Amino acid sequence: MLRSLMACGTAYRRFRIWKLFTMRVNENNDDMVSVEYDKYYQTKNLFGDPYPELIAFYSAIKNRGKLLDLGCGQGRDAIALARLGFEVTGIDLSRVGIEQLNEIAETENLPLKGMVSDIYEYSNYKEFDFVLLDSMLHFGKKEKQREMALLKSIIKWVKPQTHITICIQNSGDC
Repeated sequence: MLRSLMACGTAYRRFRIWKLFTMRVNENNDDMVSVEYDKYYQTKNLFGDPYPELIAFYSAIKNRGKLLDLGCGQGRDAIALARLGFEVTGIDLSRVGIEQLNEIAETENLPLKGMVSDIYEYSNYKEFDFVLLDSMLHFGKKEKQREMALLKSIIKWVKPQTHITICIQNSGDC
């Protein structure tokens, strides 16, 4: 399955975008992480606007479909992509972040729904045409095995021709 991972060939200013065509998971419950982010998300729009390069990448896609935003937080990307016409489902551990996302979706009547769930336990990938992981993967010593299991799971369970976009901070090690 690793052969299906191919770089788009573009290193962006702040991240790289990878595109796959066709990954499942389980692990520990991250209650502490959700509580921590619930505190941070008291500040609305904590992480600001989505990366312009990410929006440009998705704007160029003509056939918009169902998109899954894993680890969506307050919806920075999910909201923007729903505004572009994608039918978006966002998943995050933070109840506060998901409530904020759903409030904006309802106010603007966007094709967007947020769900409080652990991305490492989610497995219903087959209904999506696009899967997005923006700044979710760090591949540090503690996370690497779990994150690789997540990627393998997603690749295993998405339908053929699904586009998986992974945005990784460019720390200079890439």
